Amino acid sequence: MRIALIPPTPELPEMPLTGIHLILSHLLEDDRYASFYTTRALHGDYVILDNSAHEYGAGNKAEQLLAQCAAVFADEVVAPDVLFDANATVEASRSMFRYIDTHWEQYLIANKPRLMLVPQGTNRGEWVKSLHGLLRAWDVVLGSRDMEDPVIGVSKDYDSIVKGGITTLIKQYLEPMKAEVHCLGWPTNLWSLAKVMQECPWVRSTDSAKPYVYAANEILLEPGGSVPEYPRRAPDYFTKPLTDKQRKIATRNVKVFQAAALDMLILA
Repeated sequence: MRIALIPPTPELPEMPLTGIHLILSHLLEDDRYASFYTTRALHGDYVILDNSAHEYGAGNKAEQLLAQCAAVFADEVVAPDVLFDANATVEASRSMFRYIDTHWEQYLIANKPRLMLVPQGTNRGEWVKSLHGLLRAWDVVLGSRDMEDPVIGVSKDYDSIVKGGITTLIKQYLEPMKAEVHCLGWPTNLWSLAKVMQECPWVRSTDSAKPYVYAANEILLEPGGSVPEYPRRAPDYFTKPLTDKQRKIATRNVKVFQAAALDMLILA
């Protein structure tokens, strides 16, 4: 499982380079942020543009996302979704599909980014309904276009909402269709990623800011140990640099995240 890190902007130059990045649409207004990831894309790293739904409840619109893809040379873009709302997510993503279909030239200018579809809902049944609705909408609107099949993004939120966690969703609904999967975020149960890797080792990638958020609160993670309460991102998380002490903790926390995502929880 490939790992994308989401550190504060001042920490980007010190971030371990993993070859894959998930970048947030609303942060591209910061020239330092945009310049860093544009450079990484030009160096061959895989860049996924997130629609910032996690931060604002609903994702940005297609026109803005495609313009940003073009600006930073993103390889993939998360289609608009609406947190925990199955129907609104299908409609928001369908609107992007239609926009691409009717503005194909703009999509080509954006270098034909692959789309990630993110099912939503308040429970398992709604999540499955959203998944099927997204795939039907994709097939109807864009199925005849020369595009890669979409990636399916599975939000960390469903690890606690669905019995059996995100592993259950991936195994029961995504593995049979041979979907490419990205785990959006590090679940509250930090070690559930290891279960994903044990049972679904083909899952492509994941991302998280948690190693840095914990570090900003001087919380050192222990591999496989008790899970500290998540302090959540401070309002100035993306703009405030870490102290030397926090940076050392972040380095260790990143290694723990990597170990969890690779099912290697015993670290030296």
